[in-house]
Amino acid sequence: MIAFLVTAALLAQAGPAPSVPNDDIVVTGERPRNFRIVTKRDRRAGVTGCTLKPPSGDPLFDTGICQAYIVCAPTARTAGEMEACMRPPLEREVKAWQDRRKAAIATRPPAG
Repeated sequence: MIAFLVTAALLAQAGPAPSVPNDDIVVTGERPRNFRIVTKRDRRAGVTGCTLKPPSGDPLFDTGICQAYIVCAPTARTAGEMEACMRPPLEREVKAWQDRRKAAIATRPPAG
């Protein structure tokens, strides 16, 4: 709590933000979000459905994470095992998401 107040006080003293030369809004990055993997289970079939809460906005990313979870869930017995199982697919999905974002930005016509 104290660290938050110190940070807020330092930001308040930083001065005004530089003016933007035009009215375009430019997003330079996205804040990483925490998400939960919500599953539907059946006693006989195991995990039958999976969604991310909140959704990432990229259905391919959400599907990739859920597929990795469905593969890892039956074999991982501890949090450490689940993390070790999920890390490679998660890194692969994040890389694919970044590549899709870069491709979308590169094909967008210039503003102006």
